[in-house]
Amino acid sequence: MLHADATGDSRQEKQADAFAAEFLTPQDSILPFLPRRMDLARLAELRGVWGVSLHSLVYRCRELGLISDATASRTYQRLRALDGQPGFTAESVSNFPGERPSLLGRAFELAASEAGLSISRLAHELAWTSERVQNLLDVQEQKPVLRLVQ
Repeated sequence: MLHADATGDSRQEKQADAFAAEFLTPQDSILPFLPRRMDLARLAELRGVWGVSLHSLVYRCRELGLISDATASRTYQRLRALDGQPGFTAESVSNFPGERPSLLGRAFELAASEAGLSISRLAHELAWTSERVQNLLDVQEQKPVLRLVQ
């Protein structure tokens, strides 16, 4: 630590919080989805989409000027009271599916069409399972359709 004064620490803490909020929930991307009035049900839905806590979403609403400090404080109190209730328990990030890299899938499609690359060949080259490659590329392997012939 370079400075032991509390004002520097709190300033750094605020800067760190602001950075994390913008990194995890970029203003331009999340603003259209945030409620203009406090709506815990809506924030609970967004939690699953964005993979952040309800507290983080309340913080973001306050930071973006959608709610007042007083509303944020009351909401944090309400969340403490609801802790452990269905829909308000902390969720593990392992349940969050994450993002799907769209450019990676397009690059694979290009390599498949121009060089004949297949998922199984790519999986072999990477020493991964075909399922892992399919998941990463967000593609489903086409399985043959079986039909009953009489």
